[in-house]
Amino acid sequence: MPLRFDVEEYLGTNADHSCSDEYCYYCLKDGNYTVDISMNEMVDIWVKYTDKYNWYSGTDYTPQELKTLLNKRLPTLKRWRQKEMTQHVHYEAVNGVRTYIDQNLFHELDPEQLAEMVHLSFFHFRKVFRNVTGENIGTYIQRLRLEYIAHLLIATGQSIEEIGMQTNYQTKFSLAKAFKKHFGISMSAYREKYKSVNAKQEPDSMPEAKIKRINTLKAVCIEVGDTFRDKYAYTTIWKQLLHYKAVHLQNGPGNRFVSISQDNPWVTPMEQRRFYIGVLVEGRVNSEGKLLLREIPGGMYAVFRYKGSYSDLPEFYKTIYNQWFPYSMYHQKRPLTFEVYLNAPDETPVEELLTEIYIPIDK
Repeated sequence: MPLRFDVEEYLGTNADHSCSDEYCYYCLKDGNYTVDISMNEMVDIWVKYTDKYNWYSGTDYTPQELKTLLNKRLPTLKRWRQKEMTQHVHYEAVNGVRTYIDQNLFHELDPEQLAEMVHLSFFHFRKVFRNVTGENIGTYIQRLRLEYIAHLLIATGQSIEEIGMQTNYQTKFSLAKAFKKHFGISMSAYREKYKSVNAKQEPDSMPEAKIKRINTLKAVCIEVGDTFRDKYAYTTIWKQLLHYKAVHLQNGPGNRFVSISQDNPWVTPMEQRRFYIGVLVEGRVNSEGKLLLREIPGGMYAVFRYKGSYSDLPEFYKTIYNQWFPYSMYHQKRPLTFEVYLNAPDETPVEELLTEIYIPIDK
């Protein structure tokens, strides 16, 4: 809203009680923000009171028009720009730690050493990690280990003893106890629960797969989580990626859009899944804000090509897991999948959309 310098009571006050020339009385009192909320929460408040905003500003916005305007305007203001910069620094630090955890999941992981790795005090690191992920660092590591073990139970033929040898648990008993506490049932019962295929009845037709060995790939990504449930928020993320690609990358055949899922959807709850969308890149690239560089590990992959609407992909995945895997000589090596989008939905009829699905495998 306009800042009325001619009406002193509308102005915020600095720490020395002088009038602020940057903030109104709604925002600043004696040098402190009156309410410490996120930018998104501020947008939601004003959208709720669109009529009052229009009254202050002499405008006639609809709630949706106001939301669009504020999402462009607020990030440019000092208060939110500073906050966003701090959040980006914290996000990059936590993302670096999470990547390290992924690569060393069953090695010894000391939270204090992880804090040193990103140059934060242990107290501050714990707070920042929880703010970004919603979990304490110890809880996060424990959950990922147990979910990886659960994936191996339902995706491979390895015995419980063989799986136990890959973990960082001191004894078989401590692993069994931790697993039952997390999932509510024993490891053997969990494996039995998720047997989904009748091995005596081989399907008449199965999805075709090409077995490929790929090199490590790099992608500039944004973490999505379950944001895809909100059409507006999900569209906004895709616009950020399109803008990044237009500004920083040439429109070459290698710069395909991708999505990456790091969790087995049968194991990890929706709200905790690590799901990213991004664009493949080569060489040295600069990331910005919440756009971060992620590596897709190289190795052997089963590659499936799907033609048709993205909304039908979940059913195609079911045929892969229920029909192809049980009768192939492979199992899924890790709870990772990624998709490469071979054509653009804004230029292609829905029935002609092409998606390649990559699943890491082992014999």
